[in-house]
Amino acid sequence: MKGQVKKVYVKEGQRVYKGQTLMEIDPALYKAQKEKLSAQLESQKLNLEKVEKDFKRYEELFNRDLLSKSEYEDWKNKYQKEKQKYIEIKAQMEELDQLMEYCTIRAPTNGVIKKLFIREGIFVNGTMLPQVLLTIKEE
Repeated sequence: MKGQVKKVYVKEGQRVYKGQTLMEIDPALYKAQKEKLSAQLESQKLNLEKVEKDFKRYEELFNRDLLSKSEYEDWKNKYQKEKQKYIEIKAQMEELDQLMEYCTIRAPTNGVIKKLFIREGIFVNGTMLPQVLLTIKEE
């Protein structure tokens, strides 16, 4: 996760229970990305609808032997590419929804907060190497 630590709900030495909210990371970065993708999705949806209508017209011409197979396949490929772009943008939005859920850090197990390595206002970098936020001693 990447963002500013918005709220820490626990202290060192505090007993926590599995599923308990430990801290929240501000999801603002992910929300901004989602808004951008939402606009792209709407634009792609309109584009896809137009290409789909065109493809259906060309398909009808092909079925009546008024269009070459090559032209028909070109339109079919164009339609499939636009459809795939739409699906990809939609999947990216779903991924961002999941990332925003991960902004609420919950206890993976029952235990006691042994050490806090963060405080409110600190920026979590979100690199592939995990940044230790806290440790829990299982009990």
